[in-house]
Amino acid sequence: MPGFAMEYPFPFADHLALTDIAEDAVPTQSDFDAFHHRLRQCYAQLPKRLVQLADFVTEDPDEVALGTVSSLARQACVQPSTVVRFARTLGFGGFSEMQAVFRDRLRVRNVTYRERVNALRRVDGEPLEASVIFNGFYEAAHDSLRALQAHLLPERLEAAVTTMAQANCLYLLGLRRSMPVIRYLSYLLAKLDIRHQIIGLETGMEEESFAHAGPEDAALVLSYTDYAPRTIELFQALEARHVPVIAMTDSAASPVIPQSGLWLEVHEADFQGFRSNAASLVLVSTLAAAIAERRG
Repeated sequence: MPGFAMEYPFPFADHLALTDIAEDAVPTQSDFDAFHHRLRQCYAQLPKRLVQLADFVTEDPDEVALGTVSSLARQACVQPSTVVRFARTLGFGGFSEMQAVFRDRLRVRNVTYRERVNALRRVDGEPLEASVIFNGFYEAAHDSLRALQAHLLPERLEAAVTTMAQANCLYLLGLRRSMPVIRYLSYLLAKLDIRHQIIGLETGMEEESFAHAGPEDAALVLSYTDYAPRTIELFQALEARHVPVIAMTDSAASPVIPQSGLWLEVHEADFQGFRSNAASLVLVSTLAAAIAERRG
């Protein structure tokens, strides 16, 4: 199953689940991400038909948001009662309650940037003061950093640094919102005289940029919900070339987690739909400095 049926050689025992963290310690994880955390925890124990449905739900979440019990059962080749049982197994009262989580994901995903700007208005329709907007972004950045500190596993961070420090060349992949983070990491690596290559140049020749990559190199891949399809394609191409991959992503169900299981968990908070990059920037700064220190 994509995102679940993989081995994780790095310890998960210290990993904090959503329910293990005090409400005021980190920003609340989305219900959709919490659903995937629960699913991954119980996936290995699910009966065959529930596994079959879990695979379908993971691969086509939009259909869950828009479909019915009957349509999902038909497409997943299971009985309608299996759909209801699946929802209850994951802690929901029934299918409708589970579907609401998927619909909320779809609704949030489809909010345009113009709609987010329009949301930055008071009840009376007047624009918010700039200082209020600043405080909102400040709090989002602060929450992102607190979440990073809570979720980041030290042993996995060390493994990531070791892998990247030993690489002949570091390949950096991050598109859309992740591109500024990758650009900043490239700047740091250039200053530290560390050989690297950005994937996803303006030329559109992404595959050509890592045509000579192999097991002696390493790649850092950044991708967050809703996971750009092009990023997934390039990640799969890197894996096919046996390039060791380290992923920075936000869910155990992420499609860019490598077969090695080496990924760093990052949750970015948002203000009125504008998502922060604060935690990502701090983490790539940490990686750059640690790699340089490790190389001497």
